[in-house]
Amino acid sequence: MQLYYAPASSYSQRVLIALYEKGADFIPIPVNLFDPVARDRYLQINPFGKIPTLVHDNEVIFESGIIIEYLDNYFHELPRLIPLDPQLSLEVRMLERIVDVYINTGREALFADSQRPEQERGGKELVKPKRLLESAIALLDQRLANRTWLAGEEFSLADCAAAPTLAYLRMLYSYQHLPNLRNYVKRLESRPSVAKAFNSGREQMTAMLSKLRYPLQLVLTVDC
Repeated sequence: MQLYYAPASSYSQRVLIALYEKGADFIPIPVNLFDPVARDRYLQINPFGKIPTLVHDNEVIFESGIIIEYLDNYFHELPRLIPLDPQLSLEVRMLERIVDVYINTGREALFADSQRPEQERGGKELVKPKRLLESAIALLDQRLANRTWLAGEEFSLADCAAAPTLAYLRMLYSYQHLPNLRNYVKRLESRPSVAKAFNSGREQMTAMLSKLRYPLQLVLTVDC
């Protein structure tokens, strides 16, 4: 089993978390998409040039959510990251999509805005993604009022997606006013699989941040 990935990529990190949760034996293969030779070589594996990609038993699997579902089907041992119960499974998938479509997209918009000159920031193109982001994190905060993890008491695909997304969001947007979400992120970061994935990406992310036009601060722990 081989995982082609970038250590600082949030999509790579969610798959790493799943692999660590499963105790999977795999070969991590870092991919530098900024290197033309490495990129051309990787395009022979994934024609979309996106990371991560899992290669196993002559199967080539794209997209982090699909990779995690593949891992769930291949490794039958607990924890299951997509519940067998149909109703709970739908909730887990819905929460993962909320993280992706609203929180991650909002985070990307905030990042793009942060790299503009200060006098050009906060334009109308930021209004909708920021509004959807704030609606999404408020919804998660509400759901977490009586839950350990996003979908209940079992760690799931939704948590794999949320962990890196919320960690990187913190560089651009403070959610200290949402206590349930803040405490949830503390639980995430104390989970061994999440801590291991974060540690693997710290060096690459620090190097990437140092090259930004307008620097951001890497914060991988929640303030008390």
